[in-house]
Amino acid sequence: MVGAVRQHAPILSVASFRAWLASRPDEEHWELIEGVPMMMTPPNRRHQRIASNLETLLNAALKRHNPVLAAYHDIGVNIVSTVPYDPEPDVAVIREDENPDPRYAERFYLVAEVLSESDRGIIESKRDIYRAHLSCTCILLVRQDLPEIIVDRRTGDGWRSQVLHGPDKLNLPEFGLTCLVGDVYRDTPLG
Repeated sequence: MVGAVRQHAPILSVASFRAWLASRPDEEHWELIEGVPMMMTPPNRRHQRIASNLETLLNAALKRHNPVLAAYHDIGVNIVSTVPYDPEPDVAVIREDENPDPRYAERFYLVAEVLSESDRGIIESKRDIYRAHLSCTCILLVRQDLPEIIVDRRTGDGWRSQVLHGPDKLNLPEFGLTCLVGDVYRDTPLG
């Protein structure tokens, strides 16, 4: 990630960040991380293909299983956090009728992050924040350096994690999706 240097940057609220963000060109991609606006470098093609594949697989499954839900790529999500944080997961599953704002979703049921090298320092805090969101039932952490997906699911006892590899099945019955992990990596060197 490039952007503001943390040690000297002012801490912004989500509202202040979004007001400032409205003045920025649409082609810029920013996230608020721990109160600091961070300009995100454009994702590489592998990252984009993996996110696109996952969005396509989810939308095809949702159309058959539960058509009131839809998967979106790079949508903002409203979260509650003790630190100012305004993420844009790579893919999120939402219900349209619950989310009238065209840029941000108040409620989301699944979020997926395609992990980049720059995520190493922040992915655990993102994961904790997503887990705290009451409607979120599934978090996917998708590696782009090897075919591996970490699936976090909310259960009656809390969160359970499972690590899946290329030949394994990604089974998300609550979203109607069953596919090979390799399908998420289709048309990449890992597919």
